Amino acid sequence: MGWGMEMTRRRLLVWLGRIGTVGAGGVVLAFLGVGCGSSASGDSVPAGDLTDLLNQMTTSAQPVYVPQARTYLNPYPASALAAARAVPAYAELMPSYEAGVVALDQRCTHLGCRVPWCQSSQWFECPCHGSRYNRVGEQKRGPAPRGLDRFAGNLEIDTGKIITGPAIGTNTTGQLAAGPHCND
Repeated sequence: MGWGMEMTRRRLLVWLGRIGTVGAGGVVLAFLGVGCGSSASGDSVPAGDLTDLLNQMTTSAQPVYVPQARTYLNPYPASALAAARAVPAYAELMPSYEAGVVALDQRCTHLGCRVPWCQSSQWFECPCHGSRYNRVGEQKRGPAPRGLDRFAGNLEIDTGKIITGPAIGTNTTGQLAAGPHCND
């Protein structure tokens, strides 16, 4: 073989097994969204007209998903602004919150799975390991080490800078689940 190694059937099967394992592992990681880097592209992504977005979120009682930014936009309640001002992790996000919008990364902070919206509970619920986040992405349950990461902006989402989600225990809205959870 040129490397001083004789290719035996056993060695060939070992190498084929290693290649198969690496390939299967890559497929699983891609499915989970792990190791794919940031969900952000590094661009400033237009999200739309603020009034239209807020109307759409209010009417549908669910977030607006911006696929180019891989981001959920959800209303940030005016009643929670005083509590949000006391959270250091929210300092640079306050202009967006004051405009009434939070831009949340779609990935769970536990292992990076995409976290869907649960219409019945009005929370984000990770199907992989059970982490749950309230409407504004604050961690409520599960193994996630913090709330959902965020992006600055509401009409233009700056995907070039991910802002680390708030610490466990942050609860600016006091929102409880509105109904049954989707992943019980």
